[in-house]
Amino acid sequence: MQILRPVLLALPIFLLCSPLPMTAQDVKAEDIEAARSEMLKRWGVDGLVKPSDVEASAKTILGRPLAEQPDDQLRELAKRANAAANFVGFILEEYESYYRENYSYDFVQKKVAPFHDAYVELSNHLKSYRNQAYFNLGKKAADRGDEVIAFFMFRDAYRLSSFTEEDGDHKGMRFQAEVEMKKLLGLEGMGTFEYWK
Repeated sequence: MQILRPVLLALPIFLLCSPLPMTAQDVKAEDIEAARSEMLKRWGVDGLVKPSDVEASAKTILGRPLAEQPDDQLRELAKRANAAANFVGFILEEYESYYRENYSYDFVQKKVAPFHDAYVELSNHLKSYRNQAYFNLGKKAADRGDEVIAFFMFRDAYRLSSFTEEDGDHKGMRFQAEVEMKKLLGLEGMGTFEYWK
């Protein structure tokens, strides 16, 4: 009992001097600050990437013949187009969340869907520049005989593209990149998925 007595006397003093537990609002504010800090570390390094700047750059670079598209400019285009698509995606996420939670209400489809769809379209457009840059890097590497580099550039264009291409002959970027990977592997005889028929 003598050992327990000092502990019992010290306990109230310890409890009075210890900091109060954080409220749920304090925890939430701290989580927001931590999340923002992480985002700034990841995305704040090269500055904000504007979609219009990416569009202009893509038109200039991709408008040239393949041989006149420098590898470093294609890499930079892919990086910037991806960043711009992600920035647009941060806005889109909130529309998607609201849309998902309220999709069964007519007013959501009439009022919110057009904004949601515009962000989806812009994000996909920016991603198409990224994917085209990777594809072109793959073509250039294959022309140089760098088959492994070519394969993985085509793989990036392949895996980052939409699974189906609804426009035209349904042979979009994913289809083209798969065909190029198969050429490198000597698998031209294998079929390639085109579209749900």
